[in-house]
Amino acid sequence: MRDISEKVSYLQGLSEGLNISDGNPQGKIITGILAVLDDISGILVDMRSEFNIVKEYIESIDDDLFELEENFKQDRDVIELRCDNCGEELCFDADLIEDDDVIEIICPRCNEVVFVNDGSFDYEYSDYDDEMGDEQEIRRNTDS
Repeated sequence: MRDISEKVSYLQGLSEGLNISDGNPQGKIITGILAVLDDISGILVDMRSEFNIVKEYIESIDDDLFELEENFKQDRDVIELRCDNCGEELCFDADLIEDDDVIEIICPRCNEVVFVNDGSFDYEYSDYDDEMGDEQEIRRNTDS
């Protein structure tokens, strides 16, 4: 931002060195434009300073939130899921699985149902390892 202020100051000095005066219409326009540029550069410097203060504050809040999330996860039995639709990471209390009422866990980003405790989202394990073992044994027998 100082670069802009320095450029504006340079242009103001250049206009004074060239004897651009307020006496003629072109001089009034150039002097007015340089005054506006000087005001804008001052505002930009102030905004940059305020932006850095807000940025540091947000980073501090983010660090505090991360610490709270970690403490929350350690203190409770939490289940973590990732939304298949948008990839958002969701956490919910493990006690919800055992709840008698039907509860749907909905992604806050895309509003898709991520989990329902009615058994419809239970993963059924297949005999994938057994099938792979059978295929490898068949290959060994055909190769011999």
